[in-house]
Amino acid sequence: MSFIRFSVVIPTLNEEEAIGRCIDAVRTIDSGVEIIVADGGSSDRTAAIAEDRGAIVCQSVKGRGRQMNAGAAAAGGEVLLFLHADTILPNGAFERLGKIFSDGRANIGVFGLTFDRKHWLLGLGLLERLTAFGMKFFRFGDSCITVRKGFFTTLGGFPQQSLFEDLELLRRASRKTRIHRFPMKVTTSARRFTGNGVVRQLLQNVVYMARYLLGADPEKLAEEYERGNGRLNRRSLLMMVRYPEPGKVKSRLAAAVGDKAAAEIYSRCAETLFTAAGDLPDAIDKRFYCADTGDMERIAGWAGGKFQPEAQTGGGLGQRLDNGFVQAFGRGAGKIVITASDVPGISSAILDQAFRALDRHDAVIGPSPDGGYYLIGLRKRAPRLFRNIAWSTGAVLEQTLLAAEKSDLSVHLLPPLQDIDTAQDWSRWLATRGGEPTPIEVEYAAV
Repeated sequence: MSFIRFSVVIPTLNEEEAIGRCIDAVRTIDSGVEIIVADGGSSDRTAAIAEDRGAIVCQSVKGRGRQMNAGAAAAGGEVLLFLHADTILPNGAFERLGKIFSDGRANIGVFGLTFDRKHWLLGLGLLERLTAFGMKFFRFGDSCITVRKGFFTTLGGFPQQSLFEDLELLRRASRKTRIHRFPMKVTTSARRFTGNGVVRQLLQNVVYMARYLLGADPEKLAEEYERGNGRLNRRSLLMMVRYPEPGKVKSRLAAAVGDKAAAEIYSRCAETLFTAAGDLPDAIDKRFYCADTGDMERIAGWAGGKFQPEAQTGGGLGQRLDNGFVQAFGRGAGKIVITASDVPGISSAILDQAFRALDRHDAVIGPSPDGGYYLIGLRKRAPRLFRNIAWSTGAVLEQTLLAAEKSDLSVHLLPPLQDIDTAQDWSRWLATRGGEPTPIEVEYAAV
């Protein structure tokens, strides 16, 4: 048996929760195998985790096929093994594959498939049976395509398309050679099936595949598929929060009422936001967006561990806002709302209205009486909204709306709400509050 050199290529996009386990599993099977992580521009710690574990990280334009081609180009192995970050190889995989590929006639093959979660339909092995029945049509990247590098080059690599690039590669290969079904199974995550509904996802896969084989445009199918899976409708809420330490929050308010009172007022405003966010559906990704990374643990504890903290990045406010959207879009969110935490009138109804507005509009803004805004939401990136804005002035809202118009974005305005920066802001809020005052309002009514 000749010695076969393998290169494992793992395409990633924001896979910090899975990539470490995936690489460790490969190293357990063969500590010396070459591992290449082909990253499509992750905004999380995917690349850093991969590098810490000794993997080669190459950056690529986003798109699984394009990323895998980039990884293949960097690979030094004779045989390429394309592995998804949420998939684990079986023990002894490289030894068995070495025996198979030592036969010069073996050019390409796939593994059997099993899932990491129990479900009665998945437990029946339906996908495994489909894989065995229709080798050409029911094998996808989850099955860990393994191919001799020279043959991969002959095929032209993965096609530059956004959906079914794995199916197309196997279709091309099947016209030239036998596709082996390896006598081993990889274990892949069932998150896509359990998240979207197993029956729904199975039927959707078959329908989309049939349409593709009948000649539908893969780019249009990809966009439709994303919407069908709810990815473009996934919602994310970022709350810009500071820890309410006296002397470190609301300096203009503190100048009039004192550090302790300012921190207390801010604390109660933020806790109103926590309550409002907690009342939203669990399906919404809710995070603190923290300016001071040293306070992230204290902030998380302050809210009872209900929300995950995330560090703000960038210099000025505009850059930090834009980066927040970039990070959330990178995690797969399709509707993103960023809100301030110093708005005592914020409610779950307002937040829900903001997300609903993004069904029909590109952007949603919650204006403040001082000419700024307390909330902004987007369903696509709009970096011009955060450039050349005179922050902390009464021109912020006007300039942002003008930038939206120049960017051809439709905007929905929410009801205006008072944010609390000064003692005058607090007095206005108390004057317009109505109803029974809260204890904090009673205590600080005279400021």
